Amino acid sequence: MENRAIGNAAALVLLLASTCAASAATITFSALPDEGALATSYTENGITATAGSGTLAWYTAPGSAHVDDSGTGFTSDITFTTGGLFDATGFSLTSLGYNFLGTPGTVSDNILVSGHVGGSLVAGANYTLSAVAGTLQTILLGSAFTAIDTFTISLLYPRTGQDCDAPCGHFDLDSVTLATGPAPVPLPPAAPLMGAAVLGLFALRRRRDA
Repeated sequence: MENRAIGNAAALVLLLASTCAASAATITFSALPDEGALATSYTENGITATAGSGTLAWYTAPGSAHVDDSGTGFTSDITFTTGGLFDATGFSLTSLGYNFLGTPGTVSDNILVSGHVGGSLVAGANYTLSAVAGTLQTILLGSAFTAIDTFTISLLYPRTGQDCDAPCGHFDLDSVTLATGPAPVPLPPAAPLMGAAVLGLFALRRRRDA
């Protein structure tokens, strides 16, 4: 009876102390079709990417999603979902530069990322697309993008007037990583005391047996 009580208490402490680690999944667009397919969504590794407008497809490089900021049939924003809550941890893109007409001025922060829960905006950040074509940009997201149900990457038109051809800026998107799974289970305040009691019972039993 005593052995069973000690075993049950130990198991309870281990259960309370255990955590459920989130698992990371990455969408690489490895099987994304070209623009001729007129696709608007794509699913890979449990992640669904949906074009906000236009076509979701590769253009310059297979295995990537092409994003334009204006004037073409390609999408300018992509939203990612998993069917539940997730953490957006980061993504990479290759800049294709800008189609400036004349001398370019200062480019504003024109890559917008946003996270939503139930349709409400809970996280947002801006980055600047490199003006040097072929530049690989890796963007790591902060803790604000945790426990969200939609994650959107948008490319905004950075300039006005006659400074740009259409599109003005564009990039190839790749390797969007999301972490899914339940959050760690916190220990209740009584768990340390329970653990100490279990260890004490084990020590008492060993001393008595000796």
